Amino acid sequence: MAQEPDFEEVQAPGQLRPWVRRYLYANRPLAADLTVQAKPTGFCYFVNFFGGNRGDYLTIDRRVVSRRTRWFLCGQITDHDLRFCHRHSLRVTIAELTATGHHRLFGTAGSDILGLAAELADIAPERACLAGRCFSLGPGGSRDGHVAQANAFFTRLAERCLPADEAVEHVVGAIERDHGMVRIAQLCAQTGIAPRELRRRFQHAVGMSPKFFAQVMQIKWAVGLLSAQDEASLAVVAQEAGFYDQAHFNRAMQRFFSESPSAFLRSDNRSFRSFYG
Repeated sequence: MAQEPDFEEVQAPGQLRPWVRRYLYANRPLAADLTVQAKPTGFCYFVNFFGGNRGDYLTIDRRVVSRRTRWFLCGQITDHDLRFCHRHSLRVTIAELTATGHHRLFGTAGSDILGLAAELADIAPERACLAGRCFSLGPGGSRDGHVAQANAFFTRLAERCLPADEAVEHVVGAIERDHGMVRIAQLCAQTGIAPRELRRRFQHAVGMSPKFFAQVMQIKWAVGLLSAQDEASLAVVAQEAGFYDQAHFNRAMQRFFSESPSAFLRSDNRSFRSFYG
């Protein structure tokens, strides 16, 4: 029997949905060290560690970095190897931001934090000061209390957020709605923007190209179908997810997860169930 996910999902309030998709929350001791390997999800994450570090660390493309501070902004991932290693406890509130939420709330270009887990104080000092005023609860706080502090923090950020790039938002919405099964050229025609200009603006706001973002949305949809229809043939899942054939689906799974669809079904994938839920 599969184990429970590492994180509990908590929905963000409606007024924050333009910037925050949901929260992933955990507050528990660990019987053994836990390593969470990040995979491309199409979104960036604000992380509030509220339990101290006690030897926690992260690795970025095999470079080990000690976790010294409480707040991180984690950028998009393409082919990067990013892992969080928790030694004694998992006490964290993770805000999954919308595709442009990190840019609009923190004023940071998505391309500047691509493949990084950056300390908030290094990239947005004023926002780090605000975080210091909003987040005061430690491990003894309740889940609702931690989420309430996160809501207050993002509400303050939203009051002075950057305006939306309407063309980019339109393309993001279309890609998400159609699970990546779109033609970028058609979206360019709809917005009246040349492909090169759309790519530049999209990478600035989101952190990756429209094409790669669409690929991530497609593989996420495929993983959802795979998990929900584990009795269905892989060819059927590949077709429903919009892949040309099962071979293309297999190659996509190898690229994003380093395992075949059948191996994915046999594995535990606890973190995938949280971040691809």
